[in-house]
Amino acid sequence: MKSSIIRIVLPNWTCNDIEYTTFDFSRFTVIESIVIGDNSFGSVQTFIIDGLNLLKKLIIGINSFTKQKNGYGKSNDRSFHILNCESLESIEIGQYSFSDYAGDFELKNLPQLQTIEIGTIGGYSCNFYRSSFVIRGIDIYD
Repeated sequence: MKSSIIRIVLPNWTCNDIEYTTFDFSRFTVIESIVIGDNSFGSVQTFIIDGLNLLKKLIIGINSFTKQKNGYGKSNDRSFHILNCESLESIEIGQYSFSDYAGDFELKNLPQLQTIEIGTIGGYSCNFYRSSFVIRGIDIYD
């Protein structure tokens, strides 16, 4: 894909190859939105978005970025990082995505972040089931 793309929409069942272990879209410096469908990126060990200053929205469907579909596991070497995205307003992650990520969970320097939706209210979701959350650099106003 060209690095000048402003919107990425990936369908269900995308990029489940064993060799694909790092999700890093940092080269897409003008991207404004990333939408990832269901059941995708099952082999990714490290999810990182860093320095995408025009990114406003990240949406990830259900059962993505996990090997434990509709369940949970514990893999300490799987980590999640969203860093230094000055325009990011919302993050939406569907149920069971990242359900076996037990390594780092880090949100840092996201000054415009208004909404984080992870999982489904009223049902099992198991997102980041065994992760420790670290959120830094986000101002909270009443």
